[in-house]
Amino acid sequence: MTLFELKNYEVQFSPQALMLAPFKEIWNNDSSKDKETANKEMAYVYYMADNRSNYMYVLDDDERSDLIRQALELDDDWIKSEYIDEAIVYYKKMSETTSTKLLESTRGVIHKISHFLDTIDPNERDKANKPVFNISQIVASVEKMPKLIKAMNDIEREVIKEKELKGQAGNRETGLFDDSGI
Repeated sequence: MTLFELKNYEVQFSPQALMLAPFKEIWNNDSSKDKETANKEMAYVYYMADNRSNYMYVLDDDERSDLIRQALELDDDWIKSEYIDEAIVYYKKMSETTSTKLLESTRGVIHKISHFLDTIDPNERDKANKPVFNISQIVASVEKMPKLIKAMNDIEREVIKEKELKGQAGNRETGLFDDSGI
């Protein structure tokens, strides 16, 4: 079952999503008629958790959250409720496959290497005036990045294909001649 889809640059969710407790809570917490906040919060969950999200390239969750909040034009006084976090955790868990686990691991490694490269100072010296960071480690990290990025992109494509196939399988209708009873 595909709970969320991106159509015409708009996040759409299936009616079945509202039958699941975490998403039902989002819906029920918005008492307005138009459910604008609920729709934005459902989109927020999608953009934060779904590997097809255009924001998954932002590896830091807080930074990704800020970008999504701005894009969705959530009110300045909007505070992410605990039920939103629960919906994100639930959605990630229900969407998890071997491919998505591998993708998350690869993103984590890239994030750690990126952080390492951002924080090192090749000119930093210890008490004995020797370099704190080994230049060969730095070069090795830089050399491995293109391979890791390519691997991550390949895995992302596979995850998207996998989700599309699951979505197609879960939304099939019986054709006119598929089950004629003859």
